[in-house]
Amino acid sequence: MEESVVVNKEEDLVDLPPGFRFHPTDEEIITHYLTPKVLNTSFSACAIGEVDLNKCEPWDLPMRAKMGEKEWYFFCQRDRKYPTGTRTNRATESGYWKATGKDREIYKGKGRLVGMKKTLVFYRGRAPKGEKTNWVMHEFRLEGKFYYNLPRASKKIS
Repeated sequence: MEESVVVNKEEDLVDLPPGFRFHPTDEEIITHYLTPKVLNTSFSACAIGEVDLNKCEPWDLPMRAKMGEKEWYFFCQRDRKYPTGTRTNRATESGYWKATGKDREIYKGKGRLVGMKKTLVFYRGRAPKGEKTNWVMHEFRLEGKFYYNLPRASKKIS
């Protein structure tokens, strides 16, 4: 009889088969996880934790993850730099996440745009003199016709 792996993070108990890996495609992240989370804030996924990236340093993330060894997945509500502005706050106590490269489009099926993927690198210190680290994060957001038809309250969560 094969043993199963049990992931225990205080509030969650997940019984998984040996060798289980959570490795969704970009399109699966958007359609099966992010969209349901935006539509229903109480939605949860056994493999995806919730964290406030502005109050958590990158080296603390592995301890807050529900599963994963070198890749972790989290839901995080976007923080605004200014209450009435559109700029995103990506600063932590010891550094900041800086966008790198251009955003990549994520399509579902035959070319229907459903989301965007942004790559961010963590820098220690404050801009513009921060020191680049090896921490990389991919940020996903909803985009396309479906997103623009969401109720106004749902858009505030993304």
